[in-house]
Amino acid sequence: MNSIKNLGVLGEQIAAEYLRRCHYKIVQVNYRCVFGEVDIIAYKNHTYIFVEVKTRRSLSFGRPVEAINKKKKIHLLKVGKYYMQRVNNKDYNFRFDAIEIMVFASKSPSVNHIENIIS
Repeated sequence: MNSIKNLGVLGEQIAAEYLRRCHYKIVQVNYRCVFGEVDIIAYKNHTYIFVEVKTRRSLSFGRPVEAINKKKKIHLLKVGKYYMQRVNNKDYNFRFDAIEIMVFASKSPSVNHIENIIS
C-alpha cells in the first residue's frame, strides 16, 4: 500500500474514532454503490450523516476540505440518495459532512468536523 493510501486509511480511522467519541453510530465505512463511494456513513439523532474524510500532512495545497469541489459534492449527493432509497429510510433525515484530518510529524492529529457541506 502506498504512502498516500496509508494516509487516507489513517485519516478514516481517526475520523471514525472521533465520531464514536461524539456519540455517532458508525453504520458503514467505505460504502460503495453504482455512483461511487463515501468514506463513512454515521447515524445520530434520527439523521444519517454521509462523511467525506480528507487527510493532509501540510497546508501547502490549502485546507483539506477545499478538495471537495462541486463535482465531488454532486457525487456525494448521488451516493447518499441512492443509499437512502436502497435501505428504505424515507422517514429519516440525512446530511453531508466533511472531516479534515491534519497529521503533522511532531504533533497529534487534529480533527475539524464541518457539518452540512452540501446545502
